[in-house]
Amino acid sequence: MRQGPRGEAGNEAQRSAAQQNRSLVSRLVTTFLERYGTRPRIFFAPGRVNLIGAHLDYNGGSVLPVAIELGTYVAAAAGPGSLLRLASLDYPQSHELEPGHLPDAKELGWAAYPVGVWREMGEPLACDLMIAGDLPRKAGLSSSASLCVATALSLAAISGRSFTAEEIADLAWRAETKFVGVRCGIMDPFASALSKAGHALLLDCSVARSYRHLPISAAWELIVIDSKKPRELVASAFNQRVSECRAALAILREREPSITSLAQASLDDLHEARAQLDGTLGRRARHVVNEVKRIADAAALLELGDLEGFGRLVCASHESTRTDFEVSCDELDFLVEEVCKVEGVYGARLTGAGFGGCVVAVAKKGAFSSSEQESLRRSYAARFGVEPSVLRLELGSAAREIC
Repeated sequence: MRQGPRGEAGNEAQRSAAQQNRSLVSRLVTTFLERYGTRPRIFFAPGRVNLIGAHLDYNGGSVLPVAIELGTYVAAAAGPGSLLRLASLDYPQSHELEPGHLPDAKELGWAAYPVGVWREMGEPLACDLMIAGDLPRKAGLSSSASLCVATALSLAAISGRSFTAEEIADLAWRAETKFVGVRCGIMDPFASALSKAGHALLLDCSVARSYRHLPISAAWELIVIDSKKPRELVASAFNQRVSECRAALAILREREPSITSLAQASLDDLHEARAQLDGTLGRRARHVVNEVKRIADAAALLELGDLEGFGRLVCASHESTRTDFEVSCDELDFLVEEVCKVEGVYGARLTGAGFGGCVVAVAKKGAFSSSEQESLRRSYAARFGVEPSVLRLELGSAAREIC
């Protein structure tokens, strides 16, 4: 995982990625100096790929994400007066905002995420921010949480206030849920803020919010395939799934008030409430209950280094999100089916909320060759009229100041 697919070729890919990162940071610093006249500090927060644990974070279950090498960079410096001045290398719009006079999140577009973090800081802070990133947009790799975490880290540093990594993650989560309006769980910002290089993060998303790091075997690698079908979480059926899970929980609690989250329910609980949990709500609850068992088994297999067993659970997770949770789509299903035909690929599933975005495949190092990638691109393009992007991703580490 820490090396490329084949010796020197892999090392060359790593050097190329590092050069691209340095180039992006250099451009960010230069543009910031030209615009604001001050040399900034640079902060980075990674995106994430969730290996298994689909839609469990807002249902109080555990998830198993890994941070990746791609993410969001924020250049930051103290600004004049009480203004937040905000610009991006990726979008043409810039903003000058004052506390108490903030536009609606919909009016701000991409800027709603850093503005939401600024709002959640709780006290006026004059700051100049400039954003850049190398995550594919709308691909389900947590670009929004990465942006929020990088912003929170930069604002905390500029203000001189001390925050733990958990507090940074929580600040980012509150910004996305309260200001932007995505009813997401804590997985994405916590993965960005708390991950460890070479490890997966087993994160309990219940009230306890406990976590531990599980080492990733050097014998496998992570393949991410971008379907090029974008999805917008706020505009998609994501919030509908949250509401359906809450409705299922309310029905279960009528019978058993001690159940405080859907992840605490059992198949027996669902069976006893089958008259009320018929149809859609029953399927949503069944996915959550079965996924809780899958992630517990997956974590144990990961610690044992049983990649084939782990891969089977990854495939089962995708099937459940496809049939019971209904958040997949033809593009993602096609990619999962095709990539799992490749010898040495242990399993694959949609990653992120679904409705488009990316598929993650767990594979033996070097199994997904250039010829296999080209074959997948051709078959996908013939079916859907666009070529997918295939990314071999290095594991990343937690959000940090880089210069």
